Amino acid sequence: MIRELLPVVLRFNNVATNSNINFTFTTAGVSWSLGARSGDSMGFTLAFDNNNNQPQSCIQKIAFTDGMLAIRTASDNSSLSSFTLTLYLRVTSGVDYLQGYCTLNNEANVMVYLGSQRAVEWRNGRISAVLRGPESRFRGVLVSVFGAAPGNKISMELSTKKGLGLVNWCLGPAFSESSGIMLTSANGTVPLASMSYANSHLVFEIAQNANASAAMDFVMATYITWEPVDLPYLYLKASCDSNVSMYAHVGNRQPQLVSQTYTVFTL
Repeated sequence: MIRELLPVVLRFNNVATNSNINFTFTTAGVSWSLGARSGDSMGFTLAFDNNNNQPQSCIQKIAFTDGMLAIRTASDNSSLSSFTLTLYLRVTSGVDYLQGYCTLNNEANVMVYLGSQRAVEWRNGRISAVLRGPESRFRGVLVSVFGAAPGNKISMELSTKKGLGLVNWCLGPAFSESSGIMLTSANGTVPLASMSYANSHLVFEIAQNANASAAMDFVMATYITWEPVDLPYLYLKASCDSNVSMYAHVGNRQPQLVSQTYTVFTL
């Protein structure tokens, strides 16, 4: 019996204090997982949204078993909380959907990103989603840019060792609900003068009329594709001003700093 790993991102919004949040699957062959047993697998992560000075004590307890995820929020926070949780689903081959139910306060919702698919929204009550297995020659990449200033030109080059194969930036798997590419910032719109998306380069130029009083951070979710299918690794290289730093998170591997010489990332 083949079981595949599917990365999952859960973005929680407007969660009440002193709440018991539960997700329970009723579909056989789908279970929560910590991911692959490799040294640099992401495993489980939790991040808090601090845009509204939200304290980082909004979570009291998290537990999960095969078919159940339970979260207990803290009682010492008077405001609604937002946070992001990542982990994995282990899916038996041939299972193409999941069903179940969740317990949330009425104001809350969860945006659920399953593999390379667009987000599905879950609220209190019944939940369901279509499942698509991982594509063999596509991998999601999360590019995080920190400290960008007006007028900065930022480039990331993609390559691999000559003779091993080919690797390119792309728009993702060719199915109708593929998530494509996304550019976002915690501060709202990313003020770009231009953006170039080519086979081997991503290039961003920050607008000159952007707010010069503070550096800006932004994130791009995109994809790579490669051949042959057993290509072991790729290279990334940054070209940017010294005030800018860039990190890349390739598939289910841990993020790495992208330096101004080639950095190796495992597929």
